[in-house]
Amino acid sequence: MQGIVLLANCTNGNKTGKNVQSKKPDSVGVAINLPISKANDDSIQLTKLVRAMYKWHETDTTRAGGFSPVKKNPRDTFYSGIDLNANNNAVTKLQATGLFANDFLDDYRKIAERMDKELHDGSSSWAEGELPSFEDDVDEWCNCQDYPDNYWEKLTLTNIRLNKSEATFKWTWGDGFYYKTKAKKENNVWKISYLEGFDMSYYNWERATKHQ
Repeated sequence: MQGIVLLANCTNGNKTGKNVQSKKPDSVGVAINLPISKANDDSIQLTKLVRAMYKWHETDTTRAGGFSPVKKNPRDTFYSGIDLNANNNAVTKLQATGLFANDFLDDYRKIAERMDKELHDGSSSWAEGELPSFEDDVDEWCNCQDYPDNYWEKLTLTNIRLNKSEATFKWTWGDGFYYKTKAKKENNVWKISYLEGFDMSYYNWERATKHQ
């Protein structure tokens, strides 16, 4: 069976974030090995999934962060770990959205566990009122600090690669900005399985220094 390529126009944004490329393509492509009707349906469903995820991320006030720091003693100036109970609650809320695959939920938990371990043993540090030594001052959901208003409505997908029940692609709001994402079908429904900002290697573990 022959593969096909679907093309769509990019939507331009007015701000950029961390992952910026110097040249923006004129179109986005879908590289697949599926019938045309099936490829169209998957690309549409994936676009709806990504837009729904970011609308939820920006507008749902019930969502909870899963990487809250804790101290051994209230007077400590450095945090000693991560609230893993809060992380469990966050995973439960993420799962309840129906937007995230088990792979993403597992990674979300593993990141918190590694943060907790490194803060406990001192290989990473996090001073109160400061950024932790393993993290940058950007939103890991987009690797950005600024974004267009209602950007989820503008998102398009590029370089979509479909392989049975898995998909890899980048999303963009235009302006040369791209963010790597993966999705997986669970019970025949596309769900987010990977976000670039939640990749274990995204965190700057090598910057960590033990505090005195």
